[in-house]
Amino acid sequence: MDWRARGIGLRVGGHRGASAVAPENTYAAFEQAVAQGAEYAETDIRRTADGQLVLLHDATLDRTSDGSGPISSMTLAEVRRIDAGAWYGEAFRGEQIPELSPFLRWIEARSGFGAALEVKASGVGAAVARLAWASPARDRLAIYAFDPAEIRAAKAAVPELPCVLLLYLDADRDAVLATIDACGADGADVPWQWNATSLLATMRERGLLMGGGSADGGEAAERLLALGADMIDTDGPAAMLAAVRELTAGTVGR
Repeated sequence: MDWRARGIGLRVGGHRGASAVAPENTYAAFEQAVAQGAEYAETDIRRTADGQLVLLHDATLDRTSDGSGPISSMTLAEVRRIDAGAWYGEAFRGEQIPELSPFLRWIEARSGFGAALEVKASGVGAAVARLAWASPARDRLAIYAFDPAEIRAAKAAVPELPCVLLLYLDADRDAVLATIDACGADGADVPWQWNATSLLATMRERGLLMGGGSADGGEAAERLLALGADMIDTDGPAAMLAAVRELTAGTVGR
């Protein structure tokens, strides 16, 4: 996964891994993303009470583990005792909440496979950027964040590391380019539902990375291909890749 490449086709990533078939943000889900043909895994980064970086989407443990309460109130030792798989299915009992540094080593061991490291906790963008840049897999890594301040901090720490600004569905479309410029992002993850042809055309002219948010299904694939998006995060990489292949084959055949 080359995060510096633009306009080479739609690249499919596993949203929190292949979270349609395994518990999100676990190694089981990341392995499934690889098996299904994804080019990268998107994951979420939060911080423990003792300052360690772990992979968890929610601010609290309740939805995706047998733990409860804020992850920020627990030490890493306490987090390591939590089961992050049994809630999804008995076959996944024993899955743990991954730590960022071992996850980067896991990426390093999988040639060509990349990661989008979404900064969820405030104030960790720079630390995540430094860890990513120190990895032998740094060319396959990028930072995602909704908060422009985290992008700005990451770029200040490691200007060369690609950073992508995430956008909420109700974000101000007219402010996207100005926000990208203000925080120094290398592109933005524009929700595919916007069908933002004009915005994406301008982004392409400027050489910015163009994501499509997160999506599943053929309708999203068709629109993303038409818009020329660079990447999409999906819970089911195999299904999205199949839809892309079908649509691309139809185009070639005409």
